[in-house]
Amino acid sequence: MQENLPEINEVVVCRITRILDYGVFAELLEYDNVQGFVHISQVSSSWIKNIMNFVKENQIRAGQVINIDTSKNQIDLSFNKVSAGMQRERIEEWKQSKRSQKLIELIATQNKVAFDVAWKEIAEPLLQEYESLYDAFQGILLKDPAALKHIDKKWHKTLTETVGKNIDIPTKTVKGLLSLTSNASNGVEVVKSALAQGEKYSNNDAKIDLSYVGSGKYMLKVTSFDYKIAEKVLKEVSENTMESMKAAKGKASF
Repeated sequence: MQENLPEINEVVVCRITRILDYGVFAELLEYDNVQGFVHISQVSSSWIKNIMNFVKENQIRAGQVINIDTSKNQIDLSFNKVSAGMQRERIEEWKQSKRSQKLIELIATQNKVAFDVAWKEIAEPLLQEYESLYDAFQGILLKDPAALKHIDKKWHKTLTETVGKNIDIPTKTVKGLLSLTSNASNGVEVVKSALAQGEKYSNNDAKIDLSYVGSGKYMLKVTSFDYKIAEKVLKEVSENTMESMKAAKGKASF
């Protein structure tokens, strides 16, 4: 059996190639020419009357390696040991990996060099600093100094331009409801002033959005590439707004 194989308990991405009454065969997409088998008992934790209701040919699934039998050249997989969340995560990682490899191919083509050359001079240095090329490309977008430090300067322009055109920075959004009321004669101005005070908290890495939803309530949304930054800004804006309201003898809650 070939040496390039997954490990026991590893969660792999595979494509279903053949469906039988007692199980399915699947191609492990991250391992060249490696086939796995999923017994019907491992297709789903539910009772299976018709296996075709649970799997389809060419369907992409994530499966956990439960056994490797080198004497039979067989890898046994389980679908029911992989949660829906883990399946989404692994398939997304696989898609990102494929997309990242395509970008290296694109850069090689644009510069009229062999893929192996571009991989050695761009991908390998990036993988010294990051767990994946996709993470590295995000580092380039975020202008992380570590991203390009091992790469020859001749690649910098084309790499940053290609990544900029083809990769988006994923964002995280947190939100909360602000309740603001004032019995003062200029209550509307008090509320506006408090909201303006809250929005004074600025952070170049986060976007603040405030919208009125009725009955003295305002939806506060903060979006950032980093969840912790978004949470921090949400806390600062809400606290500043409430402090301003209370200083003007109004009521505020979040």
